[in-house]
Amino acid sequence: MEKRRFMKDNKGYTLIEMIIVIAIIAIMTGAAMVTITILHNAKAKEASITLETALSETQKNAKGKMCVVADTQQPDYKFALAVYKSGSKYYVKKGYYIGNGNDMSLNSSYVFDDSENANSGKGESFSAYVKVKYKDSSGTEQDITGIDEKPVYIIYDRQGMCIYGDGQYEFYRNSKDSLLNTVVLNKNGSHTLH
Repeated sequence: MEKRRFMKDNKGYTLIEMIIVIAIIAIMTGAAMVTITILHNAKAKEASITLETALSETQKNAKGKMCVVADTQQPDYKFALAVYKSGSKYYVKKGYYIGNGNDMSLNSSYVFDDSENANSGKGESFSAYVKVKYKDSSGTEQDITGIDEKPVYIIYDRQGMCIYGDGQYEFYRNSKDSLLNTVVLNKNGSHTLH
């Protein structure tokens, strides 16, 4: 008898209770979307800081120093970086360039020492949520592709001047294609993060 009376009195959710539940779900969904956006923006900022750190280290190494590869001094080598894409991720890799930096058509003029690079020689990786675009000093956008195809080389001379690869490195959110950060590399080797 008690059970029947309880079942008869229980009419389910009221409209106000249902609206409150839907409002809570909407607020939680909105908060999750904001959190995901903040995380992706932070990954793009982290990627630009990774590139800026690599630029600083390479320029510091280049100033007045001779390249030493496999414990042998190489006076014709210049300190360099390669920014390239592998799969859906972008990387920055340390290496050395042989030549004057004016003719970048010969990939054989770039030497890697994989023991100096993280990720089994691939270099420092950027988040998969980040897309990198490069504009040279004249403002011409160049595609960044695989290390064996057409990476962007950044080459320093012994005075710490950038003899190749100066320009803007723009960091976008991969899914939205919205610009988040820019690293500007100048001919004198200085760089800024915007």
